[in-house]
Parts: sequence; structure tokens; C-alpha cells
Amino acid sequence: MAIEDEFTIGLNGDIRSSGPSYFSVLEFHRYLQSYADDEQMAGNDLLDITSADPSDRSTDNIITLNGDYNIDDSTAEWLFDGSITQAGGDEVYSGLVVVGTVETGTELIIIRDNKIVTSWWSTGINVDAANNIISRMLIRSRGGTNGTDDFTGCDIDSKKITVMAREFNDKYAEFQLTLGLGNSTAAIFTVPDLNNTTAVGSFPLATPPNNTTEGYNTIDLNNGNGPQPYYSEWDKAGWGINDLYETTKYLTRRGTTEDFYTSFGAEFFRGITHQWDYDNETGAMTEGEILAWGTSYAYTTGSGAFTIGERVTFSPSGAVGQLIYDDGPTAGTQVIYLDPNSATPTASDTVTGATSTETADVGTVAGGTAAGGTGLLIADDATDTMWIQLISGSVPVDPLFVFGRTSENSNQVNGSVTSRAVNAEFFGQSTGTAIIGAFGVGVEAADLLTADALTDLLNAPQSPPNNQQFDVTGLVSGQDRVLVAANDGSDNMDYDQYALQTTLNSTVSEVVVTGAVDGMTPQQGWLRVMLDVPTPVGDLATYKIIAYTSHAFSTNTTFQTASTDWSGANVATAANNVFVGLIDKEATAATESFTGVYSGDVSLLGRVRDGGGTPTKPLDYVTTFTSGGGGFTAIRTPDT
Repeated sequence: MAIEDEFTIGLNGDIRSSGPSYFSVLEFHRYLQSYADDEQMAGNDLLDITSADPSDRSTDNIITLNGDYNIDDSTAEWLFDGSITQAGGDEVYSGLVVVGTVETGTELIIIRDNKIVTSWWSTGINVDAANNIISRMLIRSRGGTNGTDDFTGCDIDSKKITVMAREFNDKYAEFQLTLGLGNSTAAIFTVPDLNNTTAVGSFPLATPPNNTTEGYNTIDLNNGNGPQPYYSEWDKAGWGINDLYETTKYLTRRGTTEDFYTSFGAEFFRGITHQWDYDNETGAMTEGEILAWGTSYAYTTGSGAFTIGERVTFSPSGAVGQLIYDDGPTAGTQVIYLDPNSATPTASDTVTGATSTETADVGTVAGGTAAGGTGLLIADDATDTMWIQLISGSVPVDPLFVFGRTSENSNQVNGSVTSRAVNAEFFGQSTGTAIIGAFGVGVEAADLLTADALTDLLNAPQSPPNNQQFDVTGLVSGQDRVLVAANDGSDNMDYDQYALQTTLNSTVSEVVVTGAVDGMTPQQGWLRVMLDVPTPVGDLATYKIIAYTSHAFSTNTTFQTASTDWSGANVATAANNVFVGLIDKEATAATESFTGVYSGDVSLLGRVRDGGGTPTKPLDYVTTFTSGGGGFTAIRTPDT
């Protein structure tokens, strides 16, 4: 359809369209000018030679609407290839051109001020395949509202946006840019992810991988470097390492409803972007809270609660900005993102909230015209360093104060701010059999093999020792009892693998054995401790089973366990036999496994027994834990 059939011009200056055709901003300008020279207005287009000039053209891609002439967000959706400025410069719709190549069905995500812009572009509009243009459109970059936040007369997040592609089964991609007049370009390229081929409908997995620790923590990969800091500790929960990779992609795919850090949308999560040292803290920050910095000031005699995100104006200075922190409600500290074109607030100003209509008296102003911003606190070592994901604005600079919205505590930037590169897949990359973790991403040590690689929060590469997996397959869940332990050299269970160091006769939560454990012994497993009663006869003895959660070696090895009563019939005297059950449980799946550190071949003995309703003949399996791991398949010969 012709443009004059789809647009209307009101006497009040409202220019409106509801489609269905798209037109360039130059065509839009020509349309307005074609009516501006009419002898007399008619029909729906109330514009003629007697009207004020509706538009100016600086270039073919930069158009300004004059006076009261204006478009709204819905009308802007039908325009492309340039920018439109209106309301005397207080409102700007910027041109966005996305170039590149993406997989069929990709719907781009556009994030503006940490809010997802509702898509009207589907899998692409105003496409120019010959020039690799995926989409062309207009995005509001100044003035108006963004979600519930008021940007009247202000840039929306310094006109910055992030364009993402997060289609499950494809490689993710992102591009950050600053919009302006005319067109701004983002480049997005995606290809199939060969290590993410599971159908999205197969997720979430049963007992799915999960992040057991969100925030600063240390993990010892047993590689000789000791505990090192990370901002997470992912547990693959019995799945393969590539299942963990796919799960993290599933959690952050387009359209996800998952959250990280309690309430931060996973679709926005990118990982750590910046870190800095701090001092002069007033109290502990809360990991997962939103931090704010910028122009700050004390205020008193407030009339009520202001609204975070609202536009605030100052009189008589004439300053204007967006409120990003307030620990009030009637007195305290406020922080604003000061509009770059604004004057600076001054002491004795009156600040007024545009949405809340609340007022307060401004006291001492700090930060001056410092660029403001907000960030998600991802990790804090509670000493002098914090790591964030930048959400909006610019990063702080020394010695700006940073305020926590949840904790209402503050600290001061001490030194320079360090930027960290992010992966489009925040977790890192997968080779299919190993994970190359992104900056700061932690994984449970027992889940890693020698080919895996992490980078800790100190930016140091960390590789695990030669972790290898041992699998017992062919099991029947709920029927088979499986036990794998050291071989004594004569194809028998190594019952005296260790000797009990101290007598157990009370309630304790540790078991100490003489000497060091084999380096292969995992940090989680089972102990078998020989009890005093009934009195052992030859190789016959009662071995109490107890799970351990970690072990540590000094002179002797201490196994941490649940609090256990060893009194009465459970007494175990020092020097009694102790051995480790690498696997010692009733099968809960067709395969049971353990992961150990390989430092040399270790002979093992395995037993799988089922004496229940469908009994099988008992059989011992002599095998070896090698540089490639190992395992055996249970032979299920009926015992009839």
C-alpha cells in the first residue's frame, strides 16, 4: 500500500500508522512534505501550505519533526533506515541495522536498560539479503518510558543497547552498541552448536545440573594450587559435562523464565564484565543485589517515597536525571544517573519525582557529573574486591561511592576498574567431552577431568589433575547392590587398606585413619569401618558403612562424615581395619560411577549382587583404574 493510505496527520501534530507496510524515514519525510505544499488540508492528513513545516532532513537518514509533530512507539515500528528526532530534541528514535548471518528461525533479542524490548520484528524485518542485512528498524533511544522507568528528556541508558541471538541448539551471539542519529549497526553471526544438539523439549533433565553456590567461593581442583576463587560451583548431578553445558544454555535461552541470584532474569545474564578494589565500606554488600553509582547527594525533609527508575528534576539548578538509588524514604541518600546534557544538582535544590510527585531538599552533592550506572553484584570477597555484571550506564571510577540497593551499604572504588571479556554462552565453551570455562565460572572438582579448563576470579587458568571416571554398567536400579574397592593383590577385597587411628566410641563427625589416602580416592564416597562386635573371626567381621563428604591429609587422613553414634555395638577400636568403598550402594540407575585422580594404575575389585526376587549368580570383577578411567559391565546370570 502507498504511505498516504497508512499514515494519518492530526491537527495536534500526531502522526500515526498501524501498518502493515514499512517505509524508510526518507519516504516518511517526503510524504510529510508532499502534503505541506497542498492548497488545503483534506481527509485524514490535516496538513497544508498554511501549516508549520512538519519535518527537516539533515541527511537521507536523519529526520527531525518540528513543533508538535510527533510519532509514537507503535508508529515507529513501521519506519526504518534512519533516525527521527522530535519534541525539540527530547525524544529520539534511532535507526538500528543488524548485519550478519543467523540460523533459520532466529529471533533477535534487544535489551535496553536491562529490559527486553518487546519484539515486533519476529525473525527479521526490512531484510536486505544481498547486503547481509538481517533487520532494519527504529529503537527509541531518548525520552519516553522504558518499562516502568521514566526517561522524559533523558537518554535511555546513554543510548546503549545489546543485541543478542540465543536460540537453543545454535551458538549464541551478542553485540553491544550505542545508538545515535542516522543508523547504527550491530553484527550478529550464528551457526549450529554441534555440542548442543539435544531437543529443547528434553529439558530440564531429571535431577538437572545446578549451581550449588551462587557467589564468591573457593574450589580446590586438587592440582597443587590449593583453593582458588570462583563466582559459582556448578554440579553436573551425575550427568556428563556436555549435559551441564547444554543445561546452562537452556537456562539462558530466548524466552526463558529462569532466574539467577534469586530474581535476576537468566535471559539477561552475561557473566562478569568488570571488577574493582574497594575500601571505606559501611557494611557488607549482598551478592545478587543491584549496585548503583553516579551523582549522589544527601537529602532531608522528603515528602514521601520516591520511585526507583523515575525521572527527577532539580530546582533552581535545572538538573534532570533518573533515580537509581534511594535509601529513604523521607531522608537519606539518593543516587541519580545524570543526563549528559543536564546541569549539575546543587545543594539547596529541591528534587521532585516525576512519577511519585514526591519532593525533598538536596544537601551535599558528591560525584558531580560522574557517569552513573548500575550493576549486578556477582561476587564479593568480603575483603576488598568485587565482581559485577554491568547493567546500565558506565562503570564507576576511583574514588566514586557505590551503593547497594538491598543492603543499603556503600563502599568506595579504590583504583582502576578492570574489564573482563564475556562469552556469548556465559558458562564457556564445550568440546563435547570437556568444558573450557568462562572467566570466574566454577565447577565441582569431582565433575572435572584433565581435559577441562577453568579460569578463576584472579584470571589464572586452572586445570584439574588427571581425573578419570570409572563406570559400572548393566545394573538394575533398585535391585543390584554394587561395591567397588581396592584389590589386596590376591583378588580379594583390601579390608585392611587403612588402620583406624583413634577409637570410635561416642558421637563424632569424622573418622581418622593412619597415613595418606591414595590420590585416586574421591572427595565423596563411603567408608567401611570394622566394628569390635561381634568379635572378628579370620576374615569375617562386621564392617559399618558410612558416607564421607570430604577428606583432608595432614599426618593422617581425616574423613568428614555425618554426626554418627559409635557407642555400644558400634564401637570401633584404634587399629581396626578401614577401607574405602569407591562405589558402595544400591543401584539407583543403570550405571554407577566414581571419579578419581589418576597417578598410576590401581587394581580394583568389584562386586554386583542381587539376591532378591530375580537373583543373579554372585561374581567378583577384577579390573584396573587406568589413565583412561575404567569400569566393567555386570554379568547378570540368573541364579535359578
